[in-house]
Amino acid sequence: MTTFKDRFHEQQERQAAAYADWLPGWRNRRTRRRVAVAWLIAALAAIGLSTVAGSPDSTVLLVWMVLLLITIMLQLLNKVLTNNMGERSARLLDERELALRGRSSYVGFLVATWSMIAAAVAFAATPIGRLPLAPFVVLMSLGMLAANTPSALLAWQLPDDEPDPIAEGDSRG
Repeated sequence: MTTFKDRFHEQQERQAAAYADWLPGWRNRRTRRRVAVAWLIAALAAIGLSTVAGSPDSTVLLVWMVLLLITIMLQLLNKVLTNNMGERSARLLDERELALRGRSSYVGFLVATWSMIAAAVAFAATPIGRLPLAPFVVLMSLGMLAANTPSALLAWQLPDDEPDPIAEGDSRG
């Protein structure tokens, strides 16, 4: 009889195996870094626009929403290219991957903390907080930045996957 914990771990292993087959030609350091930079540019642009996109009838809000969707798509692509290492169970990762994930998660925590402090100061010291949607738009943009920081750092730091010599038929000694 299997326990709930065993079934949960089996489900995680199946999900990790499913990610491993997506976009195999894109899983190199160069492509991962390009996607991480594109995500960072989109996230920072969304944060920049969020300070003026607080009015419900402005076209800037529509542009912000498009940027937010682009950021979300790039965030999902980062997760696929890093094989969702930032959110996988520790029992599915080796020691090197655990160390990378730990460092990336810590930086993500710092980004989240300092971005919320910056938002609080901005709301208190500027007229941004008086716009109808400004708090939501600013906090949503900062949340998107903080949520994907660990995956983007992993995408930047992970080395290229080495081909499996057994799977490729390599008969080196």
